[in-house]
Amino acid sequence: MSATLSRNPTLIGPPPLAGRPVSGHRLNPARLVPERWAAHRNAVLGYVQLLAGSGGRLGLQVVYFFLLANTLSLADMGVFATVSAAGVLIGCFAGFGFQAFVMRSAAGRRSSLGAYLAAYHVCFVAALPIMMALAGVLYLVLFRTVIALPAYAAIIFVEIALWRQIELLIQVNSGLGRFGAASTLVSLPVGFRAAAAVAFWAMGGGSAETWSLYYLAGNLVAATILVAVFHPRIRMRFRPKLVRGKLRDGLFYAVSYCMFLAQGEVDKFVILSLAGERTAGIYAISIRLIDLTAVPLRPMFMMYSRKMIQVGRATGTMVRESLKIEALVAGVSTAGLLALVALLSVWPTILGANVASAYGMLAVIVLVPAVRNLLEFHSELFFAFGNMGLRAALTAGLVAIKAGALAALIILLPPADNWLVWLNAVFALIYLLSFIAVYGAMRTKRV
Repeated sequence: MSATLSRNPTLIGPPPLAGRPVSGHRLNPARLVPERWAAHRNAVLGYVQLLAGSGGRLGLQVVYFFLLANTLSLADMGVFATVSAAGVLIGCFAGFGFQAFVMRSAAGRRSSLGAYLAAYHVCFVAALPIMMALAGVLYLVLFRTVIALPAYAAIIFVEIALWRQIELLIQVNSGLGRFGAASTLVSLPVGFRAAAAVAFWAMGGGSAETWSLYYLAGNLVAATILVAVFHPRIRMRFRPKLVRGKLRDGLFYAVSYCMFLAQGEVDKFVILSLAGERTAGIYAISIRLIDLTAVPLRPMFMMYSRKMIQVGRATGTMVRESLKIEALVAGVSTAGLLALVALLSVWPTILGANVASAYGMLAVIVLVPAVRNLLEFHSELFFAFGNMGLRAALTAGLVAIKAGALAALIILLPPADNWLVWLNAVFALIYLLSFIAVYGAMRTKRV
C-alpha cells in the first residue's frame, strides 16, 4: 500500500457493511465466496503491511535496547525508564483528549477530520504549559534527588510533546486505511532513537543526564521529518463551538487513557521509591523485553479497533471473535516469554551483561506478558465503543489495586526474590477484574 498522502484519501481495507439487497434480485451464493475472500485478503494485506512495520520496529528496538541497556548503568536505566514513564502518563493530556476524536473521525466520518485536527492542535498548545507545570511538581516530589532538572525536562518534553505528535500521525493514517504509511510511522521513530543510542555509545556513554541530550535530539529530528511528510493534507478549520461541545468527553478520554497506561507504568514508580534504583533498572529491562512480545499483536489490535468503530456495536459474533483473540494474545505472549527465557538460559550475555541480570526476574513473572497485552486489548475494546467513563473508573481502580499490592509485597516480603513470584497473582487479579468489566460493558452494547 502506498504511503503517499492525498487530499481525498481512499479508505483501504474491509469495506463498510453493505445494505440490504434490492427487492426482486436473488443473491448468488457462488458470488459471495470471492467477495468474502476479497474482504479477508484486504484485511490480511493490511495486517501484513502493519506487521512489516512492526517487524522493522522490532529489529530497531533490539538495537536501541541493547545499546542503551548496556551503556547506562542499571541505576541510570531505572531512573531514565521511570522519568520516561512519568512523561508518558502526563502526555495523555496532550490536546485535552481530542486525539480520540481525530482517530474516530479518520476511521468513520472523514468529513469532520479537518475540524478535529484543528481542535487538537489548538488544545495541544493550550495543554503544553499545564503538562510541563505538572511535570515540575512531580520532579520536586519524586525525582529531584536522582536526576538533574535539565535532563528531566528534556526527557519529559520528548514524551509529552514530540512523541504525542508521532502517535497522532500513526492513529490518523491507520484510521484512514493507509496502513503502509502507518507501518512506516511505527518504524522510523524507533530508527531515530536507535541512531541516538548508537551516537551515545560511540561517544563513550555516560549518565542518564548525558543520554537525555541524545534522546531529545533524536526524537526532535524524527518528529520534524514525520510531521512534514505524513500529516494529512487536508484543510483544517478551527471551530470553538466544537471544542466547547467535546471538551468534557475529551478530558474523559485523556483521564481513561492515562489510567490505562498507568496500569503498566505505576509499578516503576513504586519500585524506584521502595526497592531502589538498581532494582528499578532490572525491572525496567525486564518489562522492555516483555514488551517485545506485543510486536506481532499490536497491528491486529489496531485493525480490530478500526473494524469495531465502523460497526459501532457489539454483536454476538464480535464478542466471540474477541474471546478468540484473547486466547491468541495469551498464547503468543507466553510463548514469546518462554522463548526469551530459553534463549537467555543458553546464551545469557547475548544481549549484554546488564540484560543478563534480568533473567532471574523473567523466569518468575510468567503471567505478566499475557496480562499486559490483554489489558491493552481491553483498552481497544473500550475505546471502540466509547465507554470512556467506565474505562476511566475501571482503570483507576486497577491502578490503585496494583500499586497498593506491589507496595505491600515489597514492604512485607523483602528482598525482590521473595515478592517477585507474587506479582503473578496480582496481575491475574487485575486481568480478571478487567475481563468482567469489559465483557459486561459489551453486553450492554449488543443489539
